[in-house]
Amino acid sequence: MTEQIPWALRQSAIKIGDAEIPCAVLDNGERVLTQQGVLKAIGRARAAKGGQGASVDEGTAFLRANNLKPFVSKELEASTRPIIFRPLKGGYTPRGKTIAVAYGVRAESFPGILKVYADADAAGKLHPRQKHIGEMARRMLSALPKIGMIALVDEATGYQEERAHNALQLLLEAYVLPEHRPWIRTIPREFTKELHRVYGWNETSQRGPRYAGKLTRKYLYEGLPAPVLPELDKRNPVTDKKNWQRKRKHHSYLTEAIGIEHFRAQLAGVMALLRASPNKRVFESLYQRAYGRQKRFPFMDDLPDMPDDNDS
Repeated sequence: MTEQIPWALRQSAIKIGDAEIPCAVLDNGERVLTQQGVLKAIGRARAAKGGQGASVDEGTAFLRANNLKPFVSKELEASTRPIIFRPLKGGYTPRGKTIAVAYGVRAESFPGILKVYADADAAGKLHPRQKHIGEMARRMLSALPKIGMIALVDEATGYQEERAHNALQLLLEAYVLPEHRPWIRTIPREFTKELHRVYGWNETSQRGPRYAGKLTRKYLYEGLPAPVLPELDKRNPVTDKKNWQRKRKHHSYLTEAIGIEHFRAQLAGVMALLRASPNKRVFESLYQRAYGRQKRFPFMDDLPDMPDDNDS
């Protein structure tokens, strides 16, 4: 189930006092510290009990000891369960697998982990072999910056400059249809989803991916003035004829002032027709009426091979 394992977008290390802890920003928005790094920083063994290769427990690796449980809230216990992710570098490859993974803990949970050891030490509940962890926890708590852990990870990984941009995208996604948003993505995923719905392709159909690019070319690129598409084909030729792949997307050759604006208008119009259509026949009829140049399709199996210009 590798598709469900998040990727690290950025990796680095945060510095707290004398300790450096590897950290990452994941593609699902989580900021994590590596479990190995946390264990090493607080003075515990680098591999959690029962773990393998990358310091992972079935439960909470840091707070399992019985003498710590009175100091651990249910919320902290839940938030410190290991997070498996695919690192940009490092990690380990589980037996029988082909991808490297690593294990992390949510960055915002780290101060709570330190506080458990510090509170247990203050209450005289740490075992002699845990005393050094309590002392390390107090020192690290005092060294933590005033800014939050998420901001600390973002600063270390260089992710800060992307946060404002991402916030804008979330706002646009909430309020603006994808075909009307600023030129973030040439062809939104919703276009392909609507094609699948109208043409009756399910997610596992081989026909959808095979023809989506051809239909994108016909409905969108052929909607530009007649000389434009041949010129795009000339400037951006197919480099991999076996897979019909080009070096770039056609839209990257369109002018900002006119070409892209016309393309976006075509996209918005076709998206409106797709949304209004219950099936392929209705859509083709509406397209013919709206644009007046759509030729009647032959059977889908007879569509000629054309490069896949679908950006979605």
